[in-house]
Amino acid sequence: MEKEFKRAIILTAALILAAISAFIAAVASTGAFTRLSLTLAVESAETLIYLQPGEAPDMGAIAVPVGTRILCWTDESGNEADPSAPVREDSAYKAVLGPAFSETYEPWLETDGNGLANPDLPITGDELAAGIEAMFAAPVDVSAISGAATVTADELAGVLEGLFTYEELEAIEGGGALTRIEAAQVLYPLYMNAVYGSDWGFDALYSVPTSDLDPLRPGADCLAACLILEDTRLYGEGFHNIGGWLYCADETGLFYMDTELGGFTFGQDGRYTSGSRTLDALVAEVLEPICERYDSRSERLRAAYLYVRDNFDYLRRNYYEVGDEGWEIDEAVTMLETHRGNCYNYAAAFWALARGLGYDATAVAGTVGWARSPHGWVIMYDTEGTRVIYDVELEMAYHYDRGRTDTDLYELYPDAAYSWNYVYGEQYE
Repeated sequence: MEKEFKRAIILTAALILAAISAFIAAVASTGAFTRLSLTLAVESAETLIYLQPGEAPDMGAIAVPVGTRILCWTDESGNEADPSAPVREDSAYKAVLGPAFSETYEPWLETDGNGLANPDLPITGDELAAGIEAMFAAPVDVSAISGAATVTADELAGVLEGLFTYEELEAIEGGGALTRIEAAQVLYPLYMNAVYGSDWGFDALYSVPTSDLDPLRPGADCLAACLILEDTRLYGEGFHNIGGWLYCADETGLFYMDTELGGFTFGQDGRYTSGSRTLDALVAEVLEPICERYDSRSERLRAAYLYVRDNFDYLRRNYYEVGDEGWEIDEAVTMLETHRGNCYNYAAAFWALARGLGYDATAVAGTVGWARSPHGWVIMYDTEGTRVIYDVELEMAYHYDRGRTDTDLYELYPDAAYSWNYVYGEQYE
């Protein structure tokens, strides 16, 4: 009995030891009894962190000297590394510091004496130095480009070394002199990306700070953000001819009109476009003095109608079948360039000007009179959906060919239009 008892005790002890050994082995394999050291050096200050294998450190506790920021970390071999990754072995990293950023990127590039941005002029070293200094809360060394008449992208990248990481600067290269707009395209996104990451963007509505800066041009938004302007509202309300394009300004100085008008569009950037720069420039040229003289849109529409009626001569040109479409742009260009045309040209010219004023006008090919003579005119719809006719060519003919100056074919509602028997085609029924 005593032997059996001893055997049981020995067996139990063996099982307990085996269990303990298995537990120790399992714990050891997970690293529960293993601690790895992570040393993080910021200048002369070192932070020692002990972690379990596979554990990631809390980098938020690392302090940096006032007026600096961490550009990157390097390992013991001097290679760029990521100390925030889970640890696998004892490691030591050193912070590479750069100057702290300004809280905001203040404008730094001046316009010329005429208030122009001159986007395509070479930027000087002093101008570019001011743009670099505007990024940081404390002075930085920009002596390499100070006083230079021009600066290349390669030279700019050299000045920025030590201020940004290699990855941030690797796309900045080139041996040609940087223009003012190109410099803005480099510096402004460089600052914004570094400070805000991907959480930034330009407003949907663009201001037009200078008459020589098309807001749709690549880099124009960056240049606008860098310009020093005494008054950002440089244009009064109304329409303005800027470089051959027509813009609409409201009381805030933003150029906008978010309505698509058939072949023409007023985009959120404010530019009026027909897809034909020739027509856009011609329309802008006609509307500019009209918009300067008249305040309301209705007055401007009437003035545009009278301009077409009184400033063109009749000349036989192309004719179109009832319901034909797609002829408006070509015929409008022909009329506005030559000042001669038939009813379709008159209609197209007024159509283009009306759309330039923001009206949803349509030029139609149909017939007029009880004999159903081929004819072109313009239709619009009022706020209640009633179709309104504008027949500028027929009014011109009555005024100047027949001496009937009492004939008024501007804004004909259905009752007034009935006696003229306008036929539009099925798509306008």
